[in-house]
Amino acid sequence: MSEDRTGARPTPAARTSPPWSARAGIGTRDRADAHCHLDALSPEELASGLEGARAAGIGLLVTVAMDVETSTRAVQIAEAEDGVYAGVGLHPWLAQDHPDGPPVDALRDLARSGRVVAIGEIGLDFVGNSWRNLSYEDPELRRIQEAAFRRQLQLAQELELPVILHSRGAHEPTTRILAEEEMGRLGGCVQFQDGSAADVERYTELNFTFSIGSSVTYPDPGGWHDAVRAVPDHALLLETDAPWLPYDGSGRSRSVPADLTVVADTVARIRGTDADSVFATAAANLRRALPRIG
Repeated sequence: MSEDRTGARPTPAARTSPPWSARAGIGTRDRADAHCHLDALSPEELASGLEGARAAGIGLLVTVAMDVETSTRAVQIAEAEDGVYAGVGLHPWLAQDHPDGPPVDALRDLARSGRVVAIGEIGLDFVGNSWRNLSYEDPELRRIQEAAFRRQLQLAQELELPVILHSRGAHEPTTRILAEEEMGRLGGCVQFQDGSAADVERYTELNFTFSIGSSVTYPDPGGWHDAVRAVPDHALLLETDAPWLPYDGSGRSRSVPADLTVVADTVARIRGTDADSVFATAAANLRRALPRIG
């Protein structure tokens, strides 16, 4: 999950129990959104968002979660909609709500659904966020995050599932913990919002792919686009993080899955290729990274 460029988390629409039913396929399978938050949409927004995705040819979406409540909604949506799969997990921003450890029993139960393809969104965030008004300079908050991260990696191994990572300002401890917990066998996807070419190399050695989203459309004074260019073709994924961070110049406060086309165009330009090739490569990589998709 991303914050907007001011560091604030957008306000989600009111949520209700999902009454969705249209199990019609969502376009083709050569365009895939590796990381979105469909649970944050109202029923009307969900229907509109999936219709827009279908019109844009997006045939696969992975809706990831932040806690048990959003994990439950993610599974419900995935079970109701063809082409949608779910990740379940406790986000590092919410780890401090569970100082005694993440709710692994509830997550394990949810992961029994055949529509769950990963444990996530999990990981480490040492940047902080204005949504919870927290600074992760506090060593106790970092300790709680790391403990929750390790426990969920162990759950992923127990369930033979890859993981979907959130890592900001914490690539060194994230990759160190992944190595210590021997996650290279299962691998997964890292939501790639910052970092360097050296970080790309470390994650790649651990069998991880990189989902690149709307952050790539913004000006790049720090040289992050060099890291985007360094991502190997076999490890490239695309995401929107919808409904959060919209692309630069959209004029909107929220994003939609169809914005993946803008992300693909931008990634193609940065990497010196074409959007169709980026789409096809990213979709094939997602199916390999999350084998339960099939």
